[in-house]
Amino acid sequence: MKKNKNENFNFQLKQGFTIFISVLLFSAISIQSVSAGNTITSSLINEAIILSDKAGGLLNARINLDWEKMYNIQHPDFRKKISLDEMRYFEGWVASDYRKKAKQNAHISGAFVPTLDFIKNNLYKRDPLGFPVKRRYKWSEDPYLNIKTYSVKKISISTNRKYAKTTVMIEGRQRLNPAVVRGNFEFDAKYPLTDFWEKVDGEWVITLLSAPVNTSGAGILKYYVPNNKTGWEKTEFVEIDSADLKIQ
Repeated sequence: MKKNKNENFNFQLKQGFTIFISVLLFSAISIQSVSAGNTITSSLINEAIILSDKAGGLLNARINLDWEKMYNIQHPDFRKKISLDEMRYFEGWVASDYRKKAKQNAHISGAFVPTLDFIKNNLYKRDPLGFPVKRRYKWSEDPYLNIKTYSVKKISISTNRKYAKTTVMIEGRQRLNPAVVRGNFEFDAKYPLTDFWEKVDGEWVITLLSAPVNTSGAGILKYYVPNNKTGWEKTEFVEIDSADLKIQ
């Protein structure tokens, strides 16, 4: 009887020791996992802070018509093909391969592609009376949309830290066409906008983009999609809310 009790005691002791060791190992693994997770999160948040500043600088440049700053944030391959004058002439909406595509669609009426000399000699538009007017950044086809401010809502960064998306809310005032409504009717305007970024030589720049989408209709913002849309759709992104950046 005494022998059985000793054996039972020894079994319980070994079992307790095994459980204790297992708990220690699990705790160590958990701490390492949490530490690794925090390192990744911290790294992503640091990238998101950089991107948030970049996005803010780009939006301020658009609002203040700082064409040089807008141009310098573009992809280096874009800047090799498109000049600052061309970007301003098309009011911020020109793809790097627009001349090539225009030649392919030369049969389409109205597909006039100005020469570089024409663009340089026509930096300003003309109003109905013929007076020169500065070219605005074309947020939409609505000429009565006046953007005044913005707020960064979300940063999405790919897991390989190469691609990113910044989602912002732009705000301002919108006016109905006075020639149509026979009066001055204004109201607050608020629209979401997404910009696509790519890291090149350690710097975040606007990725190479294809033709703009949803360009028709008053109040509908113009926006681009990346050239390699299929590749972007397959990329895995980590989303970071702007609230997570403010607490840093």
